Amino acid sequence: MGSVRCAHRGLRGTAGFTLFEAVMVLVIVATVVGALTPSVMRQLSRARVNRAATIVAAEFLQAQTLAGRQRRPIVVSFDVVNRIIFVADAATSTTVSLRRLGDDSEFRLTSLTATYGNVFIMPNGMANSAVTVTVEAAGYSRQVRMTRAGQVRIL
Repeated sequence: MGSVRCAHRGLRGTAGFTLFEAVMVLVIVATVVGALTPSVMRQLSRARVNRAATIVAAEFLQAQTLAGRQRRPIVVSFDVVNRIIFVADAATSTTVSLRRLGDDSEFRLTSLTATYGNVFIMPNGMANSAVTVTVEAAGYSRQVRMTRAGQVRIL
């Protein structure tokens, strides 16, 4: 018996992608990335605002601890124009902590407001007045409130 030879026996399909297939994959990837970018950016700005609110609360708590430890008042000051929080010894005006929350920081807040520019924290943990600090970026804001009794809360 004779063997039958196939004319296409030596040909194989070419491996790889055509230019059209590669372009279509890139278009699909670009569309998905473009659709997800606004929500990702919104979530990042919300996370920055939430972290900034936590930092403000931590500054109040640090001031309470420091006032109790040193047995003298500590002042927490707010520079709302430059979006900076200062914690200083009220008697000597020595800066204990300086926290930047503006464009030159990791938080990039667009707004920092406080009901009072200075709040004095007494050694017993109480404040001379209740204060509310609002941090904001990209239309999302959080408030940190410290009561006269010294309770710190993120709203």
